[in-house]
Amino acid sequence: MFGKTQRGVSERPTKPKQPLIPKWLGMLVVILIVLSFGVALMLWKPWAPVQPRNEITSEHYQEDTNKDYRFYDLLPQQQVTPIPEQAVPENKNQQQPVIVEAPSQTQTDNVDVGINAERTAPAQPEYILQVRSYDDPDAADARRAEIILNGLSADVVQSTEGGKTWYRVISGPYESQNAAVIAQQTLQHSGIDSIVVKR
Repeated sequence: MFGKTQRGVSERPTKPKQPLIPKWLGMLVVILIVLSFGVALMLWKPWAPVQPRNEITSEHYQEDTNKDYRFYDLLPQQQVTPIPEQAVPENKNQQQPVIVEAPSQTQTDNVDVGINAERTAPAQPEYILQVRSYDDPDAADARRAEIILNGLSADVVQSTEGGKTWYRVISGPYESQNAAVIAQQTLQHSGIDSIVVKR
């Protein structure tokens, strides 16, 4: 009963379903998409060569440039005179650095007090670089900072001489004379003069 149609009752004809969007509206949307894509390509111009950003295309700038390129013609005509071999020294004499010895402190004689008395070995000399003495602590500290920026150690030592306070800028100590001379040359390359002091 439930699955059968009754006699004499005809089935309803099925209506074709209508699309959600009419055909003319779909065509209009497709045409607008194609047109917007074409306008975007015309504005973007991917086929055009790319101009560098830092290139100046101003006419005023190009007028100011020097158009005189005579040196291309003059340079090959120049004659270079070599230095005669007699003028070139065979070996370069390296100037020995001046080393100043610091005044020694009063030395006490080693006296054996008993059987267990230890003898002290003579201390190895150490070297420092004395850069300069200032009467202004800020100037001394500024010079100390310059030395530190060159990769060397530096200190400011305060001393009083003749009733006046001095701030001495030193670098070191260095264990060998060679290390002190290398440090002195490093400072000289930066325009800082110094002397090697042996203590």
